[in-house]
Amino acid sequence: MNRYILVVDDSVDGREMVSEYLTFRGFTVEMATDGSDALAKAVASPPAMILMDLTMPGMDGWEATRQLKAHQSTKDVVVIALTAHAFAHDERKAREAGVDAFVGKPFDLKTLGDAVAKVMAVGRRGLTAFDGMSTPPTQTTTA
Repeated sequence: MNRYILVVDDSVDGREMVSEYLTFRGFTVEMATDGSDALAKAVASPPAMILMDLTMPGMDGWEATRQLKAHQSTKDVVVIALTAHAFAHDERKAREAGVDAFVGKPFDLKTLGDAVAKVMAVGRRGLTAFDGMSTPPTQTTTA
């Protein structure tokens, strides 16, 4: 079983926290700092899963996901958005780009690790483990 995960986040603290925890859980983890870095690493050595921040300088997570899903060697890689963009319209935009699940920040690290482990164990049908981790609020406006 491929236990290789690519964690993509421009925040050093966020990237390292998730990576260290998943390494502790027994996964092989590599890190990328932006979408271009993620794309290059994923194409060179396709991971089983990518945990993708959406807002990053340079190539953002939305564009990186579109390109990953369009590339023959990475089109089937599970991409999970981990983002502070937690409104319902952000989730729709992320899903349209090709993400397989959407998790708003902040999130519970153990719950994230459990969801990752479930997908790694049972494949795409395990994506339901991400359901309810975060419920994107609807954006409201005031007059």
